[in-house]
Amino acid sequence: MSNTRKFSILLNLNSERVQKLKLGDFKYKICRFNLSDVSDPLRKLLKGDIQWHWDHEQHQSFEELKQLVSSAPVLRFYNVNEPVTISVDASSKGLGVVLLQNKQPVAYGSRALTETQSRYAQIEREMLAILYGCEKFDHYIYGRRAVIETDHKPLVAIYDKPLYRATPRLQRMLMKLQRYDLRIVYVPGKLMFISDALSRAYLPDSNDKLIDDELDISYIEKQLPISSRKIAEIKDATEADENLRKLSSVVVSGWPNSKEMLPDDIQSYWNFRDEITVIDGLLYKSQRIFIPKSLQREMLVKLHEAHLGIVKTKQRAREILFWRNMNSDIENFIKNCSICNKFRKANCREPLKSHDIPSRPWTKLGADLLEFKGKHYLLCVDYYSKYPEIALLPSLSSVSTISAFKSMFARHGVPSEVVSDNGPQFACANFKDFSHEWDFIHTTSSPRYAQSNGEAERYVQTIKDMFKKAEEGQSDIYISLMEYRASPIEGVGLSPAQLLFNRQLKTKLPMSTELLEPKAFGSKQKELMERQKRQKHYYDKTSKPLPSIAPGEIVRFKKEDKSTWEPAIVDTEHSERSYVLRAENDKLYRRNRKHILKTSEKVFNKDNSQNDLEFPMVDNSIDREPPTVINHDHKETLNQASAPTDPTTVTRSGRISRKPAYLTEHFV
Repeated sequence: MSNTRKFSILLNLNSERVQKLKLGDFKYKICRFNLSDVSDPLRKLLKGDIQWHWDHEQHQSFEELKQLVSSAPVLRFYNVNEPVTISVDASSKGLGVVLLQNKQPVAYGSRALTETQSRYAQIEREMLAILYGCEKFDHYIYGRRAVIETDHKPLVAIYDKPLYRATPRLQRMLMKLQRYDLRIVYVPGKLMFISDALSRAYLPDSNDKLIDDELDISYIEKQLPISSRKIAEIKDATEADENLRKLSSVVVSGWPNSKEMLPDDIQSYWNFRDEITVIDGLLYKSQRIFIPKSLQREMLVKLHEAHLGIVKTKQRAREILFWRNMNSDIENFIKNCSICNKFRKANCREPLKSHDIPSRPWTKLGADLLEFKGKHYLLCVDYYSKYPEIALLPSLSSVSTISAFKSMFARHGVPSEVVSDNGPQFACANFKDFSHEWDFIHTTSSPRYAQSNGEAERYVQTIKDMFKKAEEGQSDIYISLMEYRASPIEGVGLSPAQLLFNRQLKTKLPMSTELLEPKAFGSKQKELMERQKRQKHYYDKTSKPLPSIAPGEIVRFKKEDKSTWEPAIVDTEHSERSYVLRAENDKLYRRNRKHILKTSEKVFNKDNSQNDLEFPMVDNSIDREPPTVINHDHKETLNQASAPTDPTTVTRSGRISRKPAYLTEHFV
């Protein structure tokens, strides 16, 4: 005969509790065991058109039914050779479990939940039912495979996930289940009659080994090493947060069967509902604490206290904190941090903006100054032929520079356009008058961005390399320059001299007379454009466009190449990728887009540590390019200033230095 402890739960069921259940959870395959005659008074109550009525006939049928289903052959003996299934369920107040073999009950279990356990989330109560069933039937399943049936589908996924992904309370239960060989399967609740009935008609006894309150308090103190005052503040803020209050209620009472049954403002938690729990008034997602709306700003300040980057701050937050849209809040907070913006890294380079290839030689020139061994030179490069012209300057004055230009123009003709940087020799009234008198357009590049005058800048380095090698080899620099002018350009097949003069230069190398005859090569604009296209293709592999900016937008810019990012407002767009900015001191600066940082700041954030030294729009020193725009094709001129016309320079100490009178200009 079976041990009475196995079916004591059924025998102790009272009719009042069954009446509350409406019999719907107590009809476990009655006809299977030929109990239809005994159960007939009860089954009549289940018909839809019959009014519920419980009297002596129904009570007697119920008592007889209890005796029949708790005795052989309904309650079978345990067979070690047959598979074992434990069906478990949890209600808001109790747990119910039944040990089955071949779909027949072997033993029952039921108990009430403690006051603390009744406040568990539904998923935790369901996991507690699994743990209770395994410990209840430990002597049946220890050391062998067992199937656990549950009507809570998320438990199937949680059991298969890594342990650290579960909530702390679930982790403790899962660790206790490690000693068993289990396979958890989902069974719809409407098919789990016995365990569901037992969880609702539970026994009042609850001999639970866990001291839940102490464990929860211990967990909070361990995981939240903060003052009790701060814990209380988070609890109060959670209770005051309407969204989290709704979420807590759903977690404790149990999630509905579909997302659409949830209130709209908490539907976003549906996908990770199995990770959410409530411990002592605090909401957790796995081991991360929910932060109420009122405390999120404070948490952002603390997260960013060390001014780490966006990625690092996100990684730190993901370990310990959680709230909806936390990642985007962190991004916006850091993008608006004035200190971080001030020390941001330089912008990435933008795709190459190629200049237009002229259709004929000596139409567009790039000009720049270079210095070698204490001597200064004017370099001009033809955009079409790539032919370099160099002139030694007796001084850095605008008079000497203009004189060198006139000599070149007298040999080759007046170009249509000259492109230069914003050096004081070019950003002065003398050069403006010169451009008007000789009828050419003068265009300046973006200050602090030599790349925008790239044609001349590239040749500055090429000519300097020639000077260094000629000096090292004790050779004639003029021979090196001649050979360069006579060497073919890659991708074109003609030399700069051939493109400019339609003839080859006679050099020290022996060559046929026919090669020196003038030839009509025709326009090589197409070949030059293909060459330029290839260069752009390789350059753009490591570049990307920067976000666009508009007048009136708050940005940051660099006053100097290695300075920090300073706040400013976009005043106007001067030209493509070049903008005029108004700084905090109301001064105007022109900068290339590469030296402008787009931020999310709404107002100027003045920093007390900011250097008060202001840099002028025009700088008369050659080693620092002034942020001035002098474009003589009728564009606006900003803060125009004149450079000294006499051939003098000023040293760092303030001493005026003049060149000796015997020095004259020489041209190559």
